Amino acid sequence: MKRTLFPITISLAVLLTASSGCLYRYQNANCKKRGAAYNAKAEKLEHDAHEKLVIGTKKDMVIRFFQENGIPVTFTPGEASGTIYMAGCAPSGCGSDKVFLGLQVKVDNAGSVISEPHVGGFYTDCL
Repeated sequence: MKRTLFPITISLAVLLTASSGCLYRYQNANCKKRGAAYNAKAEKLEHDAHEKLVIGTKKDMVIRFFQENGIPVTFTPGEASGTIYMAGCAPSGCGSDKVFLGLQVKVDNAGSVISEPHVGGFYTDCL
């Protein structure tokens, strides 16, 4: 009886290890540090954007805000936006730690803010 139980136990352990390997991604200390830095930058950007890019903010102040945050700004009809790329600590299901962080705000023809800003980001190569 012991002989038949041993191969079954080993087979089950291998199967569980192989299947959980796809569900778990090891995150070392450096990865976690990058992830924390990304999260902190995203939270600060969102907070500052809502504080400084209020409705009525003029185009020159919008440009300055983007520059102060290291985000290149692009004006298109009705919107000011920009994106930066960073390294974070990707969750399971992602191929790498590449992440982007974007800021967009609706503006009028003169470039003045007409709505609340939106900050968002995600890992670029996740399933």
